[in-house]
Amino acid sequence: MHAFLRSVGRRCAHWHWAVIGAWLVILAGLLLARATWGGDFANDYTVPGTESQRGADVLKKEFPAQSGNAGQVVFAAAAGKQVSAASDAINQAMGNVGKLDHVLSAVSPFAAANSPLVAKDGAVAYGTVNFDVVTNTLEQDYLDQFDAAVQPARAAGLQVEYGGAAGQIGQRTEDLNSEVLGLACALLLLIFMFGSVVAAAIPLLSAVFSVMAGLSVLGLLAAAFTFPTTAPTVATLLGLGVAVDYGLFLVARHRESLDAGLAPVDAAGASNATSGSAIIVAGSTVVIAILGLFVAGVPFVSAMGTAAAVVVAITMLVSLTLVPAFLGVARGNVRSLRERLAERRARRAGGALPDRAAREQAHEHSAFARWGAWSAPTRGHGASRPW
Repeated sequence: MHAFLRSVGRRCAHWHWAVIGAWLVILAGLLLARATWGGDFANDYTVPGTESQRGADVLKKEFPAQSGNAGQVVFAAAAGKQVSAASDAINQAMGNVGKLDHVLSAVSPFAAANSPLVAKDGAVAYGTVNFDVVTNTLEQDYLDQFDAAVQPARAAGLQVEYGGAAGQIGQRTEDLNSEVLGLACALLLLIFMFGSVVAAAIPLLSAVFSVMAGLSVLGLLAAAFTFPTTAPTVATLLGLGVAVDYGLFLVARHRESLDAGLAPVDAAGASNATSGSAIIVAGSTVVIAILGLFVAGVPFVSAMGTAAAVVVAITMLVSLTLVPAFLGVARGNVRSLRERLAERRARRAGGALPDRAAREQAHEHSAFARWGAWSAPTRGHGASRPW
């Protein structure tokens, strides 16, 4: 395994532009395929074999109009007024809702006398709506149609709000802002630890490639299988975490190999042979552990575990091929700015370049080494700083 990973690392570092280009083509193809054939994420809360699930199946068979995803349309009158004064507008609004696509039934609160859907003080009432789809898969244009359907009630001076499944229309999860913030914080931390923007950027670039490719594959799988709406969020969380972690391992080992006198291509091979083995073991452990969620026997939980496992597996592949390619492009620029400037000044002055012993001494005063020395037990004493 070590020899194979070393060969992969050396080849990817040597043919770096070809590897980067190949990954760009693969990523573009996956994104295009996702946009063309990808499916939607939907929550499936069925639990096979339980009494509640058998009851839901009977309801769906015997009363299909009442078996969908239930929502409410709430009507509230202004202070001191009654919703009954606008009953005709409410009936018209609920009738319009019943004509929309994906609506199984829509019942007005004034469909029957003394309806329990009207508050005792008469200030608030709500109509019920049943949908044949998971409503958070519906887009903004459907919400616009829904708003237009209840417009007669709003025109009559009522406040109209949505609850339940109706309130989930067009409410897709958007994680872009949190992901960008997380990557920015990771970049600042890596720059502080590595002392090099190039070294800090490589794990983050690898993470972006990994997550985008993984989510594209997940979107394609969603066309054939049901994945919950939270699956992309969980997969992104794990994907970014392990991708930055694996990239950090490889870059740190690559820098050590450069300091030991290896050429950049050989150093990339050495980092793949050592840290790459750890990545395979760690990544495989994560994948197997996550797939253990199938033991629960709950499709919702199992699908979420599958989504996370897919992204982690792709992250492993990207780390072992794309990171060495980035290291081949960066060459010696992954070393800290201070080390490169000192080496440049030594060349200009015609003096001797720092040898391996001097570089190892410099590493003893690096941010990593200082933190390790501070937090480790003090030699000869029992004291330690575990925090």
